[in-house]
Amino acid sequence: MTTSAHNTYSNIKSNLQVFLVSVATITVAFSILGLFLVIFVNLNSFLTTWSEKVQLVVYLEDEITDGQKQSLEQLISANSDVESMTFISKDAAWANFKNTFSSTKSDFIDDLKYNPLPSSYNLKFKPSSDRFVRIREFADLFKRRQGVESVEYGETWLGAFEKFMLFIRIFLLAVGGLLGLGLILIISNTIKLSFYARQEEIELMLLIGATPNFVRVPFMIEGMFQGLLGGIFALALIKSLQLYIKVQFQGSLQSIARGMEFQFISQPLILGLLASALFIGWVGSFIAIQKFLSSGNTK
Repeated sequence: MTTSAHNTYSNIKSNLQVFLVSVATITVAFSILGLFLVIFVNLNSFLTTWSEKVQLVVYLEDEITDGQKQSLEQLISANSDVESMTFISKDAAWANFKNTFSSTKSDFIDDLKYNPLPSSYNLKFKPSSDRFVRIREFADLFKRRQGVESVEYGETWLGAFEKFMLFIRIFLLAVGGLLGLGLILIISNTIKLSFYARQEEIELMLLIGATPNFVRVPFMIEGMFQGLLGGIFALALIKSLQLYIKVQFQGSLQSIARGMEFQFISQPLILGLLASALFIGWVGSFIAIQKFLSSGNTK
């Protein structure tokens, strides 16, 4: 065992209760942040799953001419993002509508003497990372074309969901920043307690020629170890919760969004959380020990 590791072990042993409380606090804080990350990842997956099912429906005016219809079809054919196009006539739309609501036995449908539904083009787009953006841009082109009554692609709810996801991103950054500052203070105070417990020993070490780095390194290792342990325990808790939710509610989730599973955070996010935990531990311990070494408070 190296000298730094031995000194770190001595620091932890002399203040074990404080060390464990600090690790528990870090675990709770990172669990909160990690839980929000899991929610964000799955909401983002939900948005992606639903956006892949979105089709652009172009409703046509009843008075549309053959020339206008041909112009629209040429516009659709020229777009390489369109995977398929289906034309649904007024009669086909009305027949589908009546078949869909035939079980309701509505007298209103039977008594209606005319077909109120328009013809339409149903456009399916190829998968891509910016698929929804491309649909929106293409829909804007149709809104300005003659013969088009309206376009529909779930713009209202998808747009609102996108704004909500943006809010979640900002919220995560704010919560992460506040938790990070709080954890730095907690680790810093824990290191201070360790320092006070060994102050006389450290003063003696400095008097006989120990360098500041020799004194500083064990405390910084202790702070980073606190952060790392808290991050690992937090990830274990979040993973356990994710597995429980997946077992209990995966069936319900499948009925809402087919093909979607309740996911854990990705490997880059896991590494990012652990790196953040190490960094916070390093900063907290550095602030605590640097104050004493630079001001001469060990004397």
